[in-house]
Amino acid sequence: MKKVVLINGKEQFKLSVFNRLTQFGDGLFETCVVKDSNLLFWATHFARLERGRVQLKINKINEKQWIKDINKALGLAGLKQAVVKIILSRGESERGYGFKNNIKPTRIVIISAMPKPTVGSYTLSICKSGYANNSLLSNIKHCNRLEQILARTELNSDECIMLNENGHVISVTQGNIFGVKSGELFTPKLDKSGIEGTRRMQVLKIAKVLELKVNINKLTLQDLYDCDEIFVTNSVLGIHSVDHIDKKHFSQKSVTKQLENALKKESLKEENAQILKPKKHFMKKNLSV
Repeated sequence: MKKVVLINGKEQFKLSVFNRLTQFGDGLFETCVVKDSNLLFWATHFARLERGRVQLKINKINEKQWIKDINKALGLAGLKQAVVKIILSRGESERGYGFKNNIKPTRIVIISAMPKPTVGSYTLSICKSGYANNSLLSNIKHCNRLEQILARTELNSDECIMLNENGHVISVTQGNIFGVKSGELFTPKLDKSGIEGTRRMQVLKIAKVLELKVNINKLTLQDLYDCDEIFVTNSVLGIHSVDHIDKKHFSQKSVTKQLENALKKESLKEENAQILKPKKHFMKKNLSV
């Protein structure tokens, strides 16, 4: 497929060296999924972006502007199923960490084809790099992701489990993690590090509807090993069951499957999808190449 990147609404690939995203990773991002021209769980993604923007004191980009850019980018790509990454940078400034209050933010939209589904056994290992505790940055999807980058440098499995500085389980590098034991759902507390993923939020809502007991607390690796089922979540995978953590095998998947089916139904509900209308002349132009 044609690579599509919009910067401030214009198709281009180069960002100024003075942009604070380039210099400091001073920005936020969201990774969304488009299915049949529906932007899934957009309201949840945008709400998290807004929470991070307010926390970091980045000036606002109107929601309608984001949707306009996404529609344009999808039209250029000619796709109805896609991964959409949006990035909000604080903008450009002179050298130094300080910035002016009226700095103009930069918006970026990147369109990618949906990856092929993961097949076969899904295995987790333990990351060699983990999280530092910082309650001011926890649950903000900021662009400083060196912890995850370091964690994946020696990855020899499908994913790996990241721990905090106290040795507690926080997440995998690209998603959240859950365990199921005797029908009870377990997931780590994320008050000092990690990101509350959009699909994690949905799973917790669904669990309440299904009347599953939920335990959000500090978890150790042993707590995970003692579970009957393990699964991970993110916006692209949705819910994905785990077969192994290192040599520990997990054969049960009944609760995971129940939650997976319920999440798919939730994603189809009108209130959970933003209907997109890619500009037809863009799409037609791209398809004719």
